Amino acid sequence: MKSLIMEGPAKSRVIDIEIPTPGPGEVLVKMKYCGVCSSELEPWKTAVNGQTFGHEPMGTIEAVGQGATGVKKNDRVTGLSSPCYSQYTIMKEENCVVIPEAVADEDAMGEALACLINVGAQMALAAPGDPFVVVGCGYMGLGTISLMRAMGAGTIIGVDIREEARENALKYGADVVYSPDTLPEEYFFSKHNFGGHVLGPGRKKEMFSIGFSRVEEFAGTGSALRLAGDITGMAGCLGIGGYHLGGDRNIDFQQWNYKMMKVLNTQIRDDDLTTRYCRQALDLIARGQWKFTGTVNPRHIYSLEEFDRCQYELEQKPAGFIKALIRCND
Repeated sequence: MKSLIMEGPAKSRVIDIEIPTPGPGEVLVKMKYCGVCSSELEPWKTAVNGQTFGHEPMGTIEAVGQGATGVKKNDRVTGLSSPCYSQYTIMKEENCVVIPEAVADEDAMGEALACLINVGAQMALAAPGDPFVVVGCGYMGLGTISLMRAMGAGTIIGVDIREEARENALKYGADVVYSPDTLPEEYFFSKHNFGGHVLGPGRKKEMFSIGFSRVEEFAGTGSALRLAGDITGMAGCLGIGGYHLGGDRNIDFQQWNYKMMKVLNTQIRDDDLTTRYCRQALDLIARGQWKFTGTVNPRHIYSLEEFDRCQYELEQKPAGFIKALIRCND
């Protein structure tokens, strides 16, 4: 079978290897697509010979190992497996999720969808109708916007430097969009707005009316994280989903402390929880309760041999780019 490995920084190649055999409790999946995650961009640039990627599988079960009784051959599945930029991959049955008939192949990258459900769980609204801000409106930001719309958020604000990303945010449920330099001044909260730490009772009450109670950052840059922190209100919650992008960040922690902010890492690493959230995500989409489909432009489905071009375009974001897939079988 064909499988992708790295030769070195920003250079991959496709090799032929044996098709693996599923062991007890495992299944062999014939891959149709593997979703491309932005977390792979920096490792791709610095890759070493033999390194492998791919963790968003989607395909059909080709063979079932002993004891794997909850799934069957030809089931369409997604879930957890890595590496899976290859024609076949092995998945544990316990991390294998059958895709509902109503969900299209291109919309069924379960691992990515599970990450979004985790954002919703960690950043749940304090009350129905509360506003929500997303800084960074790529695939994950758009998924968060559409999910928060389904969860009953009030005004949803999208912030991005790219005009097309802002337009996409409106399509996926945002009410208002801004570029960073057009955000209204009254949205920003800092200790400097109030002249220091010692405030009278009236001013203290005023403090809680500035900024937002829920802000999620997905841009993965220092400037975006600082902006997200600046518009998080007193005792608000800042979720950070862009940890795995970019480099070091310079943050005014004194200000974050002053505002009593709760700061959450909204990534997920628990396999069992990820699998459960994957099922939940696909069920919500199948029922039409979460309208997060149509993010893949056919121009941005790449062959295994086009992986390096895919990574380049993932960084450059050509017109129409939201989510990229690698087509693993013809």
